[in-house]
Amino acid sequence: MNSQKRYYNFQGRMPRLLLDGSTPVAPQESPQTHPKLITDTTLRDGAQDPRFALFPNKAKLRYYDLLHQLDNGTGRIAAIEVFIYQRRDVWVLEKLLERGYDYPQVTTWVRATPKDVKLLKEVSGGRVKETGLLASSSDHHIFDKLGFRSKEEAADKYLAPILTACEEGIRPRVHLEDVTRADIEGWVIPFMQRTSEETKGLAYFRLCDTMGLGVPDPSAALPFGLPRLASTLAAVGAELEFHGHNDFGMVTANCMAAFLYGCKRVNTTFGGLGERTGNAPLEQVLANYIRVFGDPGFKLETLAEIAELIDKDVAPLPEKQPIVGRSIFTTQAGLHQTGLQRQTEAEGGLIYLPFDPTVVGKNSAELNLIGALSSMDGLVAILNSQGEKTTGESGKFHVASKTVKRLYDLIQQSYDGNYDESRKEFTGYRTSFYETEELLELARKLQSEESRQETIHK
Repeated sequence: MNSQKRYYNFQGRMPRLLLDGSTPVAPQESPQTHPKLITDTTLRDGAQDPRFALFPNKAKLRYYDLLHQLDNGTGRIAAIEVFIYQRRDVWVLEKLLERGYDYPQVTTWVRATPKDVKLLKEVSGGRVKETGLLASSSDHHIFDKLGFRSKEEAADKYLAPILTACEEGIRPRVHLEDVTRADIEGWVIPFMQRTSEETKGLAYFRLCDTMGLGVPDPSAALPFGLPRLASTLAAVGAELEFHGHNDFGMVTANCMAAFLYGCKRVNTTFGGLGERTGNAPLEQVLANYIRVFGDPGFKLETLAEIAELIDKDVAPLPEKQPIVGRSIFTTQAGLHQTGLQRQTEAEGGLIYLPFDPTVVGKNSAELNLIGALSSMDGLVAILNSQGEKTTGESGKFHVASKTVKRLYDLIQQSYDGNYDESRKEFTGYRTSFYETEELLELARKLQSEESRQETIHK
């Protein structure tokens, strides 16, 4: 082990990346790298999100049921992680174990002490067969946070609970915390090799990008480059798992890079719940998993139910959250609205949607909003949809109709407002979207006026 301290100190500024041009080689398929699996940590790391004080107990149970439904017997959402320390944690653990689901399997995270490993065996009755154990890896943590005098001392301290877990029949999944700021050659690899040897290969390792510093670029140097990090550490021969954070918006891409370059598992939380910017969003990882590895049979429609649960009982989800946000299939731009209308009969399929909303359970997605940039195609779609809901009439409005053209002009006038000559600026202009009922009422009013005019001329 390297006896010298190795820090990555950027004095609080944006961390610089080094590119060295050589490309890491992805390990060949083996039991240590395939099949690709997901461990969900929504109930553990996600529950530490600073936006809420408590992840309700019943919501945790419902989440587990829905996660099981989402996995749909594939076994690819292989595990779920929970705490064991408070009375509520033990109650939740017991209820999860009572379900008897094959997948996701219930795993835990405990403090890295022999005492806590024995506590886990006691509270679970020996039913939990794997647990996470922290092994802070960077010199920032080894020396500055934990106060160890040497890297050897840190390794000795970490190994005690790891070996206790093995003795108790529990597989240790060693969390290499802050590994993207660690001394890879001088501490991480020697520690992994020693741990693998002393546990006779029972220990697995979790690569924790604790500060979200990792990048998916294959040419990025250690320790930030996830492809190089995963392929380098895979050479140790143990199963690897990636745990990412989203401080630089890279976490989903980092998960896929970890998968492709040697990690068998990645960690997720629904909606990216977690500390600071959060963890890898389960729904985004699943979508990209399917794109890269194919769909093993996930029941993706369940994502809408999970989103509703989290949004209602835990924390609000952003409306534009990819895959599960409420507004992700909605547009007000004219070109997009035209494309949405024409794609229903287009030979080539979807024009302005990446996938059908029904795939993720969005059966009643509103595709159009009428605002300042909307088109007549979008307006017609809204009018016909609302008309069918209220009167049962369908296809009554058309782009070429006089009513639609006049309504479109009125809408644009409302967003223009009135030009004040003295102030040389527009005033009194509308800034909100039109409600569907409001649009239909205006359209009917215009139709009535047109009918009266036709009657007068006759």
